[in-house]
Amino acid sequence: MRKVQQALMTGVSYMLPFIVFAGMTIAVTEMYSQYIQADTVSMTTLNGFAWVMIDMIPAIFAAYVAYAIGDKAAIAPGFIGGYIAAHPTIENTSSSGFLGAILAGFLAGYAVLYFRKIPVPEFMESIKKTLFIPVLTGWFLYFIMAYPVAISIGALNDFIIASLISLSEAPQYAFLLGAILSAMCAFDMGGPLNKIAITFVFALWNEPSGIGFRVNAAVFPGIMVPALSVGIASLIAKSKFSEAEVKMAPGSILSGLVGITEAALPYAFQDPLRVIGPNMLGAAIGGAIMMAFGVSTAGVSGVFGLPMASNLFIFILAITIGVACSVGLQVLVRKPRIEEDEKAQNENDLDFDITI
Repeated sequence: MRKVQQALMTGVSYMLPFIVFAGMTIAVTEMYSQYIQADTVSMTTLNGFAWVMIDMIPAIFAAYVAYAIGDKAAIAPGFIGGYIAAHPTIENTSSSGFLGAILAGFLAGYAVLYFRKIPVPEFMESIKKTLFIPVLTGWFLYFIMAYPVAISIGALNDFIIASLISLSEAPQYAFLLGAILSAMCAFDMGGPLNKIAITFVFALWNEPSGIGFRVNAAVFPGIMVPALSVGIASLIAKSKFSEAEVKMAPGSILSGLVGITEAALPYAFQDPLRVIGPNMLGAAIGGAIMMAFGVSTAGVSGVFGLPMASNLFIFILAITIGVACSVGLQVLVRKPRIEEDEKAQNENDLDFDITI
């Protein structure tokens, strides 16, 4: 299980720089066209190139999942499988999206490990890794992804996307999708659950319905609320936080503004329940507001999502309410640091007395 988790994390980590480049490029070029009202050829071409990069994300993701398992020889087969997942090659089959890309990455990685165990004459050993393994694995990935996966997982992917679109378009249920995705991001602050939610969002970016940019906006509270909340709470209620936590507050607030969720981790390590719980609640409320009002953005992190927000007022309001709820709850549930230290000291003394 740990190997699977590490492979997925590797795929996401290598994928993110491409997402950041494409997302920021789309945001800047569309902002340029929207505010300057000048649809130049260069901006249009750059915007189109960024969307090409978005189309390549499943292939890049699969390539590096495969790399985490089978090393360099698995990169090309993983890329091939991920590309076919996003761009079916057989008529009447569907894109299997990120579900297919995940499967392609693991198939490529473990296929390479299998082919390495097959004995070959000694004179062929030198070209085995560079020629035979990538080519044979690439052929294997092509046929697997183009036929059974495109038919089965493709149909499942179509069903999931259609269901999510229906959910997002139903006002009475849309808020649930936003709340769940945002809470997932806030739960482990950059960890596996966070990456699953972010990966899901990026998987929907190029959907014609526009749901990708709506769920993208919905996770912004989950990304921004944790670091902002702990920083603000530690400045408001200094007696309830350690001196080190208070000193980290300005950096944590700045990190939250630019969308670096991991800045909240030191606070969570000190008091997990009283930090993670309020952060999840605040993020869920913010995400629910975003989806309930159908806010969308092509931005990729923190304040960089503001210029492209379809409803700037609601976007800021959702983040603000999420932060306010999280900060208020943290200040309420945390006990003064002195009392906690005295209690810990008393418990240590008690343990000592009993031991004697």
